[in-house]
Amino acid sequence: MLQGILIIAFMIAIMALMVTRKMPTVIALFVLTVGICLIGGVPMIGVDADGKQIGFLQTVIQAGATKLGDAIMVSIFAGWLGMVMEKTQISETMIKKGAELGGDKTLVVTLILFIVASLLFTTVNGLGTVIMVGTIVIPILVSVGADKFTASAVMLFAYCVGNNINMSNVNAISAVVGADFQDVQLIQAIGAVAVFIVGLIFFVVRYKKTGKKYAFSAPASEAETSVYQIKGVTGALAMLTPIIPLVLVIVFKFPLIFSFMVALVWACVFTSWKAGWKRSMNMLTKTLFDGFSATAPSATLMIGIGMLLNAINQPVVKASLEPMMRAVTPSGTIGFIAFFIVLAPLCLYRGPLNLWGLGAGIAALMVGLDVLPLNAVMGGFCAVSVMQLLCCPTNTHNVWVCSYTGEEVTSVTKRLILWIWPVVAILVATTVILWM
Repeated sequence: MLQGILIIAFMIAIMALMVTRKMPTVIALFVLTVGICLIGGVPMIGVDADGKQIGFLQTVIQAGATKLGDAIMVSIFAGWLGMVMEKTQISETMIKKGAELGGDKTLVVTLILFIVASLLFTTVNGLGTVIMVGTIVIPILVSVGADKFTASAVMLFAYCVGNNINMSNVNAISAVVGADFQDVQLIQAIGAVAVFIVGLIFFVVRYKKTGKKYAFSAPASEAETSVYQIKGVTGALAMLTPIIPLVLVIVFKFPLIFSFMVALVWACVFTSWKAGWKRSMNMLTKTLFDGFSATAPSATLMIGIGMLLNAINQPVVKASLEPMMRAVTPSGTIGFIAFFIVLAPLCLYRGPLNLWGLGAGIAALMVGLDVLPLNAVMGGFCAVSVMQLLCCPTNTHNVWVCSYTGEEVTSVTKRLILWIWPVVAILVATTVILWM
């Protein structure tokens, strides 16, 4: 019992360091992993009676680093495709074409760019692509009269919608929780639709309340002459690139990495035909390396999460934590609904309901208790993740967007959190209907 109390106290201390930004999340996960093993009494090196490794250097550090290897590789290929779309100017062209459709009508342009950015984020990911999309979308919105808070909200809602059905993100959640890919995909897709509808309502209400504003000025992105052809029939086909992986995975049940590779070829065929073979090969090579760089933060995070999951699942650690976790884990439908809806803000600041923070360990403990069905635990954490994606002040995309528009990141969180909370409730209720 004492070991369990000390582990919980240590987890709270590490969370405090993350919240106060005195320790980065990636480093915190590694420290947390080792600390849990030491407090829990897991030997550093050792073997059992059958000669099987039981030391945490092997079973937690070594094995944990590769536990989410599949999710890491998928994220790398997704990052490669995102970089190809950026380099060939597919993403930029989609955004600008969307703006042209809206003319100078503020609400129409806002809704079109919201839709286009959401579509892009189903495929592209990472801070680099957020910056690329944001430096195009935000100045366009400002030029037609959007205020800085609305411009920020467009980016954040779009990121939340797109990431819910981003194949790389879905695969990562499936790997972390241990749930079936199709089940995660289902609840995430429902979440994406719900967030999209709330976003549409938010922008309509926002413009009725505020009208047009021209007080904020953002730097306009400079036009760049490109050898890649994004016009005519081939250009239109190139702009279908973001939906290629979605169609191949959802409709034809193709593997994720192969689907991203097909999308890579598709993008090159319809953009690089005038660039020449050598230039196209150089572009593919460079974007592959850039894709590795862009996905490095999320890949490192998944390495830390894999270690944390293995640490939590060590028999002595689980035995120490089980009494307390059994006391707080909801067992009935009403308790489940209240737990995930009322405590949803605990997903912020890498808290205990954040799968990309302490939540990875908490989810593993809940699954191990066998009090709730596996999919119920998965659905609960997916439900609160929409709040994390939209509102968490520790998200790099939130920090950059707010910095670019001049908004204060915690202020944006406070103003958007009440809009996303109903979506959390809808997803929790959906989880109960489907899996409890």
